[in-house]
Amino acid sequence: MTQRGLFEAGSLSMGRKPTTGPDNEVGATGKASDTELPFAAIDRSNTAIWELTLSDPASALARAKANLEITIRMDYRKGIAESRLNLGWCTYYLSHAEEAIELFRLALGDFETIDDSLGRMKAHNALGVCHHDLGRYDMAMDHYSRSLEEARAHGNLVREAVSLNNIGEICLERGDIKEGLDWFLRAYEALGNTADSEVVANVLVNIGTSFLSLDNRVLARDFASKALAITKAAGDLNREAEAELVLGRVSVAENLDEDATKHFTRVLELTETLKSERWRVWAFLELGALDMKRGDLESALRSCNEAAAGAERFGSKTLLHEVSGRLASIHEASGNWRTALAFHRSYLGYERELLGEDTSRKIKNVTVRYEMEKSRQEAEIYRLRNIELKEKGEALEELNRQLLSISEIGQAITSSLDLDTVISTLRASLERHMDTAVFGIAVYVEDEDSLDWKAYFEKGRRIHRPLKKLDPERNIAAWCIAQRKPAFINDLETELRLYISGEPSGHGRLSSSLIFIPLSIDDRVTGLMTVQSYGKGAYTQGQLTLLEALGPYVAIAIENSAIHDRLAALNRTILGEKAELEMAATQTSHLANHDSLTGLPNRRLLFDLIQKSISEAAKSGTKIGILFMDLDDFKPINDRFGHLAGDQVLILVAERLRSCMRATDTVARVGGDEFVIVLNAVRDEADLRGTIEKLAEVVGQPMIMEGSECRVGISVGIALYPDQGSSTEELLGVADSAMYGSKEGKKARFRTETGKARGKQLRR
Repeated sequence: MTQRGLFEAGSLSMGRKPTTGPDNEVGATGKASDTELPFAAIDRSNTAIWELTLSDPASALARAKANLEITIRMDYRKGIAESRLNLGWCTYYLSHAEEAIELFRLALGDFETIDDSLGRMKAHNALGVCHHDLGRYDMAMDHYSRSLEEARAHGNLVREAVSLNNIGEICLERGDIKEGLDWFLRAYEALGNTADSEVVANVLVNIGTSFLSLDNRVLARDFASKALAITKAAGDLNREAEAELVLGRVSVAENLDEDATKHFTRVLELTETLKSERWRVWAFLELGALDMKRGDLESALRSCNEAAAGAERFGSKTLLHEVSGRLASIHEASGNWRTALAFHRSYLGYERELLGEDTSRKIKNVTVRYEMEKSRQEAEIYRLRNIELKEKGEALEELNRQLLSISEIGQAITSSLDLDTVISTLRASLERHMDTAVFGIAVYVEDEDSLDWKAYFEKGRRIHRPLKKLDPERNIAAWCIAQRKPAFINDLETELRLYISGEPSGHGRLSSSLIFIPLSIDDRVTGLMTVQSYGKGAYTQGQLTLLEALGPYVAIAIENSAIHDRLAALNRTILGEKAELEMAATQTSHLANHDSLTGLPNRRLLFDLIQKSISEAAKSGTKIGILFMDLDDFKPINDRFGHLAGDQVLILVAERLRSCMRATDTVARVGGDEFVIVLNAVRDEADLRGTIEKLAEVVGQPMIMEGSECRVGISVGIALYPDQGSSTEELLGVADSAMYGSKEGKKARFRTETGKARGKQLRR
């Protein structure tokens, strides 16, 4: 995950009180020069502390604490707020996110007290950053959204870009790559020609990361390199570490492992100064992945253990989730099944927590998108209203404007498949044309002759209305649906009896002016729309015409939304069933090709692997060694301790055999107590002899069964490709025959096909 704290570069100097003397910072005593106002000196000191935070947060922390004490003694509220903000960033960069959150909350309270809008933006952004890194995406989105709203309200393009970039990072981290890239490009556009190198560099890094996720390595390297150049010139070590990390990942994607190692090592060097656990964790994870790729499991485990310790200290669920998955893979590759299983369980536990929080994040994300869309639509409606004011005296132009409004509003509501978006867009549009003190949209449930109110607003407050059966004598909506005509009332007291005979039934305070519009598709009533006002004579015939014209658009939008929801539910069901089938197929394939007791390849998979090794050896001119082995003294253990103990012995022997083999070799169980090992790229028989001696020593280590020590040995027969055969069957036949021949001698022997004994009682 990328870092977001970088957005404050130079921002602490904005909006400060003017100085009256030369540039001079507050010293350790907190005294300013006689020619400079004390408050201005505090402001300058806070700016200097922030700049130091980017390169040396540990040193900046001590200065920030001293500055806060000085500002409290001086009772300088703005200085206190910004000192706490600085102190929070220092704490955050030193990987103490929970402590930083409390400091940022105090800073936000201070900025709200003095009504400092820029301070509120920065504090909300800071809180979002901390919650983001701790995996609390719903809370992060809430703070980012508030910062974005405040930035737009005050026309602050830099802070708007910061918030857009932050929201894009959440999308990127949760897998919405294209959506995240769109947010980053908006942020870059909002920056324009700003000289804020820190913000520009962060956006460039994120754009590069997005292109890497989309497998566009050329653009990924280009943007990350530009960001690196900017950060080096500005002395911003945090951003430099992030850019180096992205460039290392690009090199990994391009199989430039040596170049990637240099980048990740540089990140570790930078973190020694920064004391940043987050970048250190990611650097070790990437180095561990490179070690895994090279087959160096020991180095990979060391790197990932370093990453695990850092993630634990930092307390980020996202990092702990990633580290658990990597460690599970390493232990699985090393044959440490129990440890691998424990890390897999940890990985799935963090994944469940993150997925739960992801739901809240999506809701917040939709809210932000809606607010942006709402702003654009309101701007367009405002433009249309200005046109109406200019052409008010011309009836024909009034009609044209109304038709234009109908078309644009109709297109806006039918372009969305989300019912809430449709309702919000329509309501916002109608507010520009008429009083909407009450506004409602309902779906007609024909089987029950009832209305299901999808939305009902009174004075801007959304109210839940339960499903209720229509009463033609007391309900205007019932008349409207039955007659398939609009109901138009401008004085409820005098016009009510034109529609119903009984006392009106409704919700809340009765309106004086009402319009009900039936919603129909193909002469079939599907619902109802209403606008109401508490004042008399609130609506004109032209407004009724507007609503009637919009009726078909609204009906189509509601129908499309319902169809979309049904299709989405069906698609989720299909995807779930597909995933279950794929998982079942994977499990079936694994069971068909692996021994159920030891997890080793079985005879069927062994034949395929030997044939693959033969093909590779034929191309490269190398040799293959086949070891066919049988356990000695295994039957007495079975007879004495039972078959369950025998199974445990077989599992332990399998683990011991795997621990002796290279990643390129194969260990298989072919039946009972018989195992086959395939050694690739061997030179001669001497290589096999050394391996067998090692196997005999490791397998022969004592085992404890019911408090008693017992041992097993091995009898081995071997065959060399192409010396003793050119096919799988020939090689296994030679090795099998030699193994049975070795049974005639002592334990831990191997035998040749000619029966000639070699070595330390080892026969082939």
